[in-house]
Amino acid sequence: MQVGFDAKRLFNNRTGLGNYSRTLLDNLRRYFPDNEYVLFTPKVNEDEFGAQYSRAFPTVLPQKIGGTYWRSYGVSKDIEQQGIEVFHGLSNELPFRLKGVRKVVTIHDLIFKKLPAAYPFFDRQVYDLKSRKSCRSADLVIAVSESTKRDIIHYYGIPEAKIRVVYQACHPLFYEDKSEAEDDICQKLNLPTEYLLSVGSVIERKNLLQTVKALSALPADLQIPLVVVGQGGDYKQKVLRYLHQNRMSERVIWRDDISDTADLCALYRHAALTLYPSDYEGFGLPVAESLLCKTPVITSDVSSLPEAGGAGAVLVCPQNIEEITAAAEKLLTDSEFARRMSAEGYAYARAKFDPEALTQQIIECYKN
Repeated sequence: MQVGFDAKRLFNNRTGLGNYSRTLLDNLRRYFPDNEYVLFTPKVNEDEFGAQYSRAFPTVLPQKIGGTYWRSYGVSKDIEQQGIEVFHGLSNELPFRLKGVRKVVTIHDLIFKKLPAAYPFFDRQVYDLKSRKSCRSADLVIAVSESTKRDIIHYYGIPEAKIRVVYQACHPLFYEDKSEAEDDICQKLNLPTEYLLSVGSVIERKNLLQTVKALSALPADLQIPLVVVGQGGDYKQKVLRYLHQNRMSERVIWRDDISDTADLCALYRHAALTLYPSDYEGFGLPVAESLLCKTPVITSDVSSLPEAGGAGAVLVCPQNIEEITAAAEKLLTDSEFARRMSAEGYAYARAKFDPEALTQQIIECYKN
């Protein structure tokens, strides 16, 4: 079977959508190497991420017309000329006017519909147009969670029978046992011996401000440092102002330079717990990653996050600071409860997000 992919994010995005694309292609090559996988991208970022994929997979780039127009329109001709049987849009969109090829699109989330104030007006219109048209033109829609599936049905009226839920797999390192090198990594990163962890972009809907407010209410002997992994802009400045005004600046360690997956695994595995009280997520990858590292998680009781955490996560209302505080205090003071949540969370994540099983589900989507 010849399968084509919209690989723009794979080559040019270092975070969420790029990670989804790279992990999926790695797993397809590992578990189903007999198929041919062809990457279509308007450009290749020839860094350590991009070069390995342009060498490993046939890669098609625009020959004459500009990248943006080519990705939406011109690529259709190249897809047909390559003899592609199934084309998979990996990040919420498909090319327009693509004919003679079966089409699959992955929809990660419709946050721009759910929380429109978080996006500029023009961006919302473009995302909505591309997602709506892609869902309607696709032969099959892959949703990364039941929550996203419900949103696709609600906002776009797509028949339920046309949608398949296939969860996102994590990077292979998260499925491996702790390595001896991880202690050295934590020393290299100059981390304290005990800390809490927050992973994700520092933006308003992920509620880092609620997190630090909750931690400030902990008893004095439980106020250990919080390590924040992620980049931010205006909202990060808002959090920094709060920390300064409340003399908490030294309690938060900012790490926006973590790009190596081994470093991230070490951060998870050495943390006392992970906090992820987001207002809305299409899937909630940091929750699954933390559980696979056997680190307890506090996350939200809304959107896809109960799916990502299962029975092994402590669920809270993301806007309820008292709930977040109580959950953190429980995990930090009740060692038996923390061990149980760690074990249940790990078992859930290994079963629910097994990479071979999830890749098999993707292949069945293509075959069907």
